[in-house]
Amino acid sequence: MLSIPPEKLRRHPRLLYARRASEAAAKALAYARGGAGQTYDDIAYRYLCACPQVPFLGVETLAGRAEQERRRQRVGLPSDVAQLAGQRDFLAHRHLVMPDGEFRVGIERGLLFAMAEPEGTIVGRFPLTVRHRMLDGLSKPQDVRPQPTMSVWTHLTESRWLPLDELIRYARFPPMREASRLVRGVFPGRHHVFVSHRWLDVGQPDPDGTQARLVAWHLVASMCEAVRVAHRRGLHTPRQVAPAAMNMPVGVAGSDLAECLLVGVLREVVDDTSLAPVAQELERVGMDAVELGAAEASDDIGLERLSALLDALPALRPLLERIHIWYDYTCVPQAPRTPEEQGLFRRTLESLFLLQFAGRTLVLLDDVADYLGRAWCSLEAATSLTSTAGGRPDILHTGGPARPSGPATDAESLRSLVNDRQLVIWRGLLDTEVFRLQTREECLRRLGLSMAEPGDLPYLYDRMLSFAVPNGRMSRHALVTGVVPLPDMGEGKILIPMPDYSGSQPVDGGRPVRVLGSLDGWGGLNLRGHIEERPTDAGPPDVTPYWRVPGPDAAGTTPTCHVAVVAECEGEAVLISSWLRRHRAELEKRLRVTVVSGSWTAVDPVPVGHLPHGRLRAQPVRADVWLVVGKSGLVANDVGQALCRVVYDARLPAITVSLDRTEENVEQVVGDVAPGAPPSGLLSGWGSGYEHPSGLLYMHLYQHLLRWGASVH
Repeated sequence: MLSIPPEKLRRHPRLLYARRASEAAAKALAYARGGAGQTYDDIAYRYLCACPQVPFLGVETLAGRAEQERRRQRVGLPSDVAQLAGQRDFLAHRHLVMPDGEFRVGIERGLLFAMAEPEGTIVGRFPLTVRHRMLDGLSKPQDVRPQPTMSVWTHLTESRWLPLDELIRYARFPPMREASRLVRGVFPGRHHVFVSHRWLDVGQPDPDGTQARLVAWHLVASMCEAVRVAHRRGLHTPRQVAPAAMNMPVGVAGSDLAECLLVGVLREVVDDTSLAPVAQELERVGMDAVELGAAEASDDIGLERLSALLDALPALRPLLERIHIWYDYTCVPQAPRTPEEQGLFRRTLESLFLLQFAGRTLVLLDDVADYLGRAWCSLEAATSLTSTAGGRPDILHTGGPARPSGPATDAESLRSLVNDRQLVIWRGLLDTEVFRLQTREECLRRLGLSMAEPGDLPYLYDRMLSFAVPNGRMSRHALVTGVVPLPDMGEGKILIPMPDYSGSQPVDGGRPVRVLGSLDGWGGLNLRGHIEERPTDAGPPDVTPYWRVPGPDAAGTTPTCHVAVVAECEGEAVLISSWLRRHRAELEKRLRVTVVSGSWTAVDPVPVGHLPHGRLRAQPVRADVWLVVGKSGLVANDVGQALCRVVYDARLPAITVSLDRTEENVEQVVGDVAPGAPPSGLLSGWGSGYEHPSGLLYMHLYQHLLRWGASVH
């Protein structure tokens, strides 16, 4: 650590703060890894607890969720009082226009909140279901994407689906041998539902039929909601979405599931004339009666109340036949299996992703920790984020008080937790396959993933490799290690982001870039490809965060280039850097440059994996062109954005490559990517710089990256 006499620290408070910034990262890491035999999730939770507390959203962990639940049970209100208190925001006074002054906004349960800066006091509430002037000019028509049924139907001809009306008739999920009417294949004009659920018993996933009752009521209520929205808004009138308000619907809109039923079923099989009697039936019965029945679904033994309700809605029944459900116990042969059934079982396992892709995933959620602690459920939840149109699965809280209707935010869904969970899973796979520190069995144990059948490990692990790459997640608590490259302006001067740099986007929301073309860079993130390309006798990977290409660098006819990798953790940085170095010649030919040096910067929101480098320093770089490489979110924001900004200020070409995109992913920066941030500074008297032995938290990065004392202009 930095060693400075106490009297000098008193004379130079900035040096004291820099030392404390270095200590913050070191202490958080030491506390996180202080125990023995910890799971990755435990390390993540301890790390976040040890970081300085700031009023910004942090990464959510299962351990943190469990602690919140224990705290809620100790000091929480009784359920009926809590439900009554939850109505406060809906009953509070609502302004017609946004108040004057500076404020930030938040969205929850269909309400937009205006909060005054800096104290965060709520100064206005606006229901998104009511059109108002503030969002009218920002909204645009945008329907949910229909299910891609026809693109995969040839691959799912053997798949079995249970129609919703059959589920209601059985009032339970029967095993395949007892199901008399299973539909084979997928078809347009149907809504396909993939149910992801916990098995509640070893031999019977739903012993008392509770899951069947909840699913049946939920889907019926969602179809009723779709009919009501189509009748009020217009069958072929698209919903309005406000991109500036987290892409939330504005005006008359339903839940994502109801909107999908409207687009994929109602528009396909009814017109305005035939929709009217269905809507009139529903008006007579009342949507409140439907919602109340869905709220009490678990008590509807034999689905008698639901059947009585549908007797009063005869025009609705034909629409329910078009909802097809995939539930493993019913749609896959269970053991013991005949040879023919075993073949169908194996082929179905191979097409699980396509089953989720063809439909919408419905997650039955009660115990979140147990659900995400099961390998199959965790895999299905992760798959749903990439396969479900819009990236948000439908969530049915089986222990909740009522079925939520209307649009849901990420904070109210499973998406946020699953995305954060993927960060941890990705670290475990990198430790296993890149650094070879553990077996696959040990990897799943440390990830806290359980399996009923140990023989499922090869298939599950292989699928995890395919869907493990997280989308990217920024946090002020992220640990920054490696090398931060800075433009060398000559004469001992470098260009740096100013200490109070903060990323911002242009007012129109777009980045000032020019598309140069497409580059197949998925290999840089493909763990399976890395395993296949790696020689069996390969030694430990090269983790050097800064490297130079030997030989002349200025004698050629092409511009010299520095490749700056921005990664989400050190394992990902090593994975991408090793791929780039293996394919350097192809990259040079494609971009018409000569790579003379490279670096990587890891910005890790949950540093739970192996840290082979674990330090941070700045490095002056001289090159004609800068190439910033990483996932699109990391390239366009935060450290990647700061690098593009400082290179642009240096009057040098800055090119970005987004490895997680396949089309038009090579772009050149042609304007200020952070117009709200202060200009870059020119620092004189660089000297040898300073290395932070344990890295820095992102919240301290630009303020304490360099040793103070040199002059900045």
